[in-house]
Amino acid sequence: METTAIYPNQLKRKRITLNIVIILLLLLWIPVSIDKITNFAAFKSGILRQPISDSLGYILIYMLPALELITVLALIMEKYRKAGLILSTGLMTAFTAYIVVALMGAWEKLPCECGSVISGMTWLQHFFFNLLFLFLSGWGLYLWYKLRGSNAGGETTEGGSAKRQIKKYSLTSKF
Repeated sequence: METTAIYPNQLKRKRITLNIVIILLLLLWIPVSIDKITNFAAFKSGILRQPISDSLGYILIYMLPALELITVLALIMEKYRKAGLILSTGLMTAFTAYIVVALMGAWEKLPCECGSVISGMTWLQHFFFNLLFLFLSGWGLYLWYKLRGSNAGGETTEGGSAKRQIKKYSLTSKF
């Protein structure tokens, strides 16, 4: 019986933690995406100065702000929160991997057009900043799955699939 008394508190704590993670991710993605859109010319020239092909650069110029805005919208709407957490994790993984390659000395000079607070950081600071938000994105996804599993409810989670539970009750109700 003790676990049932503690369980609602644990569930509440997980929900609060997930909401805090979502807020922190929104505090990252909203300003970063808005900055890319409002300073589009600077963002575009920064991307085109990266050590990538121009054709990939032109794809990224439009794809990155769009993906970041989609991430924001998905994180805000509870129905699409899982997708937002997956997008956030994917984007942060890609950005962090890019920084790792830069820190390993793959390129001589590397311009950064990240904007906002991030633009004043060194590459090493940027790396740890990205690691933090990569961790938050992954942790948010983990919490989302944990909360989803706990919301399935009662006997269904403990005793197998919902379909099996329905069959069980329909067979017993005939007798």
